[in-house]
Formats: sequence, C-alpha cells, structure tokens
Amino acid sequence: MSIDLRVSELLEELYDSGLTPEEVCGDFPELLPELRERWRQVCNLEAELDLCFPPEREGQEKETRDREAADLPQVPGYEVEGLLGRGGMGVVYRARHLRLNRVVAIKMAVAGAHARSRERFQREAEAVAALRHPHVVQIYDVGDSEGRPYYSMELIAGGSLAQTAKPTTPREAASLLLPLAGAVHAAHSVGIIHRDLKPANVLLEPDGTPKIGDFGLSRRLDDAAGLTMDGVLIGTPSYMAPEQAAGEQEAVGAATDVYALGAILYELVTGRPPFRGETPTETARLVVQSDPAPPARLNAKVPRDLEIICLKCLNKDPMRRYPSAALLGADLRRFLDGEAIEARPEGRIERLRRRIQSNPGTSALLACVVLLAAFLAGVGLWLAGEREAVGRRAAAEQAANERAAKDDLKDMARELERRAWAEAGSALERAEERLGKRGTPELQQALDQGRRNLELVAQLDAIRLRRARSIGGVVDYTGAGEAYAAAFRRFGLGGPDEKPEAVATRIRASDARRALVDALDDWPVPSPDAPRKEWLLRVARLADREQSGWVAEARDPEVRRSRTALERLIAAAPVDNQPVTLLLAIAEDVSATGGDPVPFLTRVQQARPGDFWANLAIGSVLGRARRHSEAIRYLQAALSIRPDAAIGYNNLGRCLADSGRPGEAIEYFRSALRIDPTAATSSYNLGHVLRATGRADEAIEQLRLGLGANPANALLHAGLGDSLAAGAKHDEALSEYRKAVSIDPKLAIAQAGLRTTLMRLGHPEEARTTWRLAIEANPQSIDALDGYAEFCLFLGLKEDYRVARRDLLDRFGELVDPQPAERTGRACLLLPATPEEAGRAALLIDRAIADARTKPLTWTYPYFLFAKGLAEYRLDRLDSAIAILQAEASAVMGPCPQLLTAMAQHRLGHKDKAAKSLASAIESYNWRSPTIDREAWIYHILRREAEGLVEPDKAAR
Repeated sequence: MSIDLRVSELLEELYDSGLTPEEVCGDFPELLPELRERWRQVCNLEAELDLCFPPEREGQEKETRDREAADLPQVPGYEVEGLLGRGGMGVVYRARHLRLNRVVAIKMAVAGAHARSRERFQREAEAVAALRHPHVVQIYDVGDSEGRPYYSMELIAGGSLAQTAKPTTPREAASLLLPLAGAVHAAHSVGIIHRDLKPANVLLEPDGTPKIGDFGLSRRLDDAAGLTMDGVLIGTPSYMAPEQAAGEQEAVGAATDVYALGAILYELVTGRPPFRGETPTETARLVVQSDPAPPARLNAKVPRDLEIICLKCLNKDPMRRYPSAALLGADLRRFLDGEAIEARPEGRIERLRRRIQSNPGTSALLACVVLLAAFLAGVGLWLAGEREAVGRRAAAEQAANERAAKDDLKDMARELERRAWAEAGSALERAEERLGKRGTPELQQALDQGRRNLELVAQLDAIRLRRARSIGGVVDYTGAGEAYAAAFRRFGLGGPDEKPEAVATRIRASDARRALVDALDDWPVPSPDAPRKEWLLRVARLADREQSGWVAEARDPEVRRSRTALERLIAAAPVDNQPVTLLLAIAEDVSATGGDPVPFLTRVQQARPGDFWANLAIGSVLGRARRHSEAIRYLQAALSIRPDAAIGYNNLGRCLADSGRPGEAIEYFRSALRIDPTAATSSYNLGHVLRATGRADEAIEQLRLGLGANPANALLHAGLGDSLAAGAKHDEALSEYRKAVSIDPKLAIAQAGLRTTLMRLGHPEEARTTWRLAIEANPQSIDALDGYAEFCLFLGLKEDYRVARRDLLDRFGELVDPQPAERTGRACLLLPATPEEAGRAALLIDRAIADARTKPLTWTYPYFLFAKGLAEYRLDRLDSAIAILQAEASAVMGPCPQLLTAMAQHRLGHKDKAAKSLASAIESYNWRSPTIDREAWIYHILRREAEGLVEPDKAAR
C-alpha cells in the first residue's frame, strides 16, 4: 500500500476514533510527522468551516429553518413572502419588489454571521453584480436590513441541473453547456473565477434556459490569497480540478472552471460525474491520481468529437485543457454545427509521458521497459523476416479503413438527406480520421466533395440567419436574394439566368439537395418580381422530386399569389411531415397577401416545438403584431434551442424594446454582438434603443463602432444620422444620411432621414427633389412613394399632388395589406377627387377595415376609422362622416377629426357648430410644432381647407 493511502486511512481513523496522532501511529511511527501535518490541515479546515457554517446542535437545523420561515425579515421596498433555502453563508427568500411588482429572490447573510462569512457574502454580491450575461443569475439590488447585508436577484423557477434526468442526448448536453461556457468566459473576462461550478449551481428557467448561480466561493484572478487558507479544499470534490482537490490554491485559475464545465458535460452524457468515491476524501484522491473512464465506454452513443472535447477539459494538466472557456464554447459550436473540432485526443505516448511525470519514482523503470520492448520487437521482426507480413497487415488495415470510410460517407449522405447537418459533419469527420491523407484518389475526391457540401450547408444557414434579422420590428431581407444567388453559382449550381430544368438537375445530383431546396424555399423575392418567384418555385418543385400532391400545390405560383388559395392550402397542410422552411415560406406569402399567418405558424410550432426556425418565425411575427408577451415566450424558446444564434438575441431584444423594456433589450442586443461583432442589424438596433432612452452619445459611439466593422453599411450610416439628429447635430447627420443613400438609394429609413434633415435645415425643395429621385430609383416600392403626395400638398403643389395621387392608385390600387392600403387610400383623399378616384381610394380603406375586423382590434384600428370618415366626407355622406369622426376616430390624428367635422357641419348648413368645431380644433394643437412628418403635414393641409370653407374671410387674410 502507498504511503499516501496509508496516511489517508490513519487520518480517517484519527478523525473517527477520538485518539491522538501518537496512539493511531503506534504501528507506523515513521508516518507520525506526515500524519501530524495532515491533522493540522484538517483542524484548520474545521476552524474555517465553523466560521462560515457555525455548527448546530442536533435538531437545531430544523428549528432554525422553522424559525426563519415564521420570522421573515423586513426589507425596505420588498414584501418577503417565504423561505426558499438556507446555506452556511446565507438565507434565500422569495420576495416581491413593491414598486416594480416583480417577484425576486433575496439572499441575506445569516443572522450573527462572523466577519469572514460577511466578507464572503459581500464578495459574492460584488462578483454577481460585476457580471451582465443572459446566462448568469442577475443581481438587481444590494443593501443592508437590520444589520444584515442582502442582495436581490432574479428568481429562477425551474430548479437546478442537478434535478434533471441524466444522461441527456449528446446534442442536448452540448447545447446546454455552450451558453454556460459563454457565461464562464464572461466571468473570467472581468477577472472572476467561480471555483464551485456543478449541476446544483446551474439553475434552469421554466423553458430550460440555464443560468449560473452561487458565486459564494468565487474570487478574483488578481486576488491570490482570497478568503481561503493554504491546503484547504474549496469546492465540491466530484467537480474539482486536480490542482483544486490537492489544495493548491495558487494554481486555481480559469482552467479550474474549464475542468468543472468538462465534469458537468461528462455527467450530462454518462449520468455520473467523472469521479465519485465512497467518501469525499476518496473522491478527491481519484481526481488527483486517476484518469476518468472515456464517456463512450459508459454511453456508446457519445460521439467521438464530444468525448474528445470532454476529456480535454478534464486533463490533469491545466496547461493542456482549453486555454479559455470561449475556446471550449467554440469547439462545442463546431460540434453542434457538424464542423471539425480543434481539440485532438491525447495520444498514447503523451498519456505515458504524463503518467511518468505524475509518478517520477517509476519513470526510469517505465522508460527502460518501453525501450526494451521496442528493441525486442525490432529484433524479432528482423530475425523472423516479418517485413512482408507487416506490409500485408498494413495493406489489409488500409483496405478496412477505406471500406469504413466509404460507409461513413454513405452515412453522411443519409444524414444530409434527412437534414441532420451535425450528424453529417460527424460522419465526415470519422471518414477523415480513418483516411488522413491516404486513400484512393476517388475516396479523397469524395472527402473533398463532402467538405464542400458541409461548407455549402453552413453558408446557406448563415444567409438565412442574416435575412431573418429584424430592423425596427421589420424583417431585413436586404441582400439575401443576391447572397443565395452567389452561393449557388459559387458551388456550380447555376443561377436565375439559367433554365429551371438545368439547375434542378444539378441540385438533384447533390448530396446537399435538401439544404438547397430549403434555400430555394427561403429565398426572398420582392413582391413585384413575379418571374423570379416563378423560377424559384419551379426549380424547387423539380429538385424536390415531389411533383404531385400537397407539396406540388404549395409550390404552384398561382396558389402562392392568391390569398384564398393560400388559405385552402394551409388548412390542408400536413405540418407534421413537411419541411419547416417550406411551411414558413407559405406563412410569409399568407402575410404578404393580407392574411394572418399566426394561426398557421402556431400549428407549425406545435408540430415542431424543438425547431429553432419555427419558434423564431412565430415569435418574430407576433412581435411585429405587438403581441409581445406571446412573442417573447417563443423567442426565448428559440434561444434555448440555438443559444449561439445572434439573431435570436437580436429579435428578442427588438421585442423587449417594443414592449417597453429597453434595459433588457439593450443587454440582448449586446449579447448578439458578443456572438457576432459584425452584426450590423444588432448594432443598429442597439443604437436605436440607446437613442430612444435618451442616451444619444452612447448610441453614436455604438454605431461608429459598428461602422468600424461594416464601413459600407447603409443601415448603420442611417442609424448614426438618426442619433446625430437626436443630439441636434443636423449638419453631421446630413452627411451620414447622404452616405447611406449613396450606398443604398432604396433604403427607406435613410431617405426619410435625409429629407427630414433637409426640412429641419430649411431646404424643403431639395428635400422634395431628393424624394423624387428615391421614387425613381425604386418605382415599385410603396415605401418609396409613401408620404410623397402629402408632402407635395403641404408645400402647396396641388398639381404635383394630383400626379402623385394617380401614381398611387395606378401602382397600388389593389393593395390588400391593411396598413399600406389604409395609408394609400387616405393620402388620395386629402383633396377633392373625381368620383372614380374617390371610389378607388375608399375601396382601399374599406378593405383595410374589413381585414382588421377579422382580427383582435389593435392600435391601428382608430386610424382606419379616421380614414373611413375622410372617405365618407369626400363621397358626400356627411352625416355618416360626422358620426364616425366623433366616435372612436376622434382619439387619433390630433385636430383632424374636428377639422373634418367642421367642414361636414358647414356643408350641412350648421354654420355655428362648424365655427365652434373649427375653433376647438385649432386650439387643441400647437401649430408651431415642427412640420417634418406626414401627420403634421395632414394637420396643416386639412386646416387650410377647413378655414377656406368655414371662415373664408380669415383664410383670405
């Protein structure tokens, strides 16, 4: 038996028996000095634990809990509702923040805590407060109540990871660990190590989102002493790194937390921690001296790559683990994406070297054995003439590897066909490991093609992620069509300038066919470009081999253009077994034709609750419909499925901002940028929310930072212009808007900012000229023409207004989308019109109102009613106009309902009423307010008309 093991046994006997060290060492006097030193360490540990966790009499623990539950503390600003838990350092209560009406958890130092315990409690509060990360339990408030320090934090209601069933699937385990690695890296980035990462300290939201808590044992990397004593174990043995288990506190650093993450991953995939002895002492000994069993030995379903990642984290040598939690997260992301990981397995020679270093007494003997074995093997081969046999065995092994690699490539093709991208990547990795640089030219060519296929899949996914971003609540489709076309050409598939049959033939021949068909379904097309959409639908129909039944109908251009046909299609949709991408594309067309896609998207999500895109799509649509509480739930689910997808953080941030939660939104946008610092949309959205909360200088700084990564991005230049304008820096803003427009003349927000700034600077004619050029650059866009007619009329250019009105009716007279239809109809009725023009405009408004009546009433509905009142007035239905304008429509459009009412009353002969209505309308509004937006223009347009009708003498003056 080793001396170490013997001393450990004597130490346990000494602890249990109550004897003295001299009595216990009676048979082993030579071990007495070592035993005394170990016993001193144990006594020091107990003394420290007594400070942190005061010993209790038998039965006292239950009494203490009962007393604390009954005698709840008084905390200013909070209503403490009950006891949640108790540890040696603090007590946790459930409470409600009275002013915010928010349920929180309050952690309070135990009554009578020693100074060292209070210092640790303060340290934990400081550690948590220093971290702002979506996967760290967030602190809200710090204070002192009745002499006891406390802090409030978010209440995590889903229990801990220790309470979940294990083992999980490898993908679930990697997906769960990925955000934890990001949170740990964030802690390390601000100089904090946790030192007690374990499943019990990973708390779960009800939707499964993990958050790291309990920083009670954390310390700063620049604090060598910390609050612990040399030689004392701090942490939980099963999840301790060897240097931590050995009590080497000076060696404890970021690599210690990486080890603990590996131990959590190990338990997730195997159902047990890497080491678990019968006693804590035995566990610590195993951690220091033994290697963990490979995870695949305990669970054959663990992929080789995930096993390599896990074992790299658990390496005994801190220098051979991942250098940072971020690099661990990067390899986990590669594993989930089916890409090659960077970690490599520990070789036999390296493992032998490490064991020799950890047991130097045996190093010479082992080295001699290895050298002797090598010598004897070489002599034996030479004497026996085995060279030819060795060659045959090598050839046979190579042939076996080639056969296995062919099977791996077949597996890869099958996984690609069923859209299992990560599994396809793992199959390719297996084939590459078997062959290396060897193999027939045909096999090497097949490997190269496999790599290209996975590269293609990754590129298509990246395009889809970019196009799903939300700008100001609107999905950003900018450039996605061009990006898809470029990807198809780059990989030799052809493009929209070729015949559909030729492109479809190439797609059918590709192992990445499913990903390519998904891209065709996702490929966005501007609504006027019907030929491009027909080309895409035909290629997808030919390439998918589904040329009959529901799928063929779903890719029929006639069906996709008709709202009625689409409604029939989605009613019969077999959502359980159709590609999510196709289903979501149909939902987009339902929305484009004026339908409500939410019921259909709800069915899709219910059939595919674990699909990232299904959750992202319904969450984003609900967010744009201002159904924020529902939207947030789905977007959180999307994030839990792909916690590394910046778009999830971006769209959730947008929804939080729109629902009046800008502080949370800012953090989500920052999280998106941590994942993808080049995400221009997230930079724009972050700048937008900072500006909206009065932090214009921060917004300017953020947008300039974004432009550093995207100097030619029109959106960011426009956002910077908005922020400069908010700070009254109009000349600088004008420069940024001009840059944005020069990069992208079709960007509506840039054009709007440019003309608004020109108007602020007193250049209305230049603003009108600029607007006219924008319309000519994008003649088929309702956004480009929207508001131009009102602006012309505000400037007094009645003939230009009439020309713009004809353009609106000719180009957009058949609109079915409610809001554009209502705005277009209203714009065409701001001057008396011909019966034919007035009738067409009124029809647009009626269409919008009819659509709104089939849905829950929203903030837009009173505006629709105002437009209806305007239409009734122009159609000489004066009594009807007054009734509408004095009801629900009176709450919107400032003085306009009263101005129209005055005109209708005057025409009905009620001149006194008309005069009073006009006076009331004029008094209700500050007419000196800036006239830089469409509503203000309409106010002035209708005032001029009302005064000219009701008080013509005053109007003439």
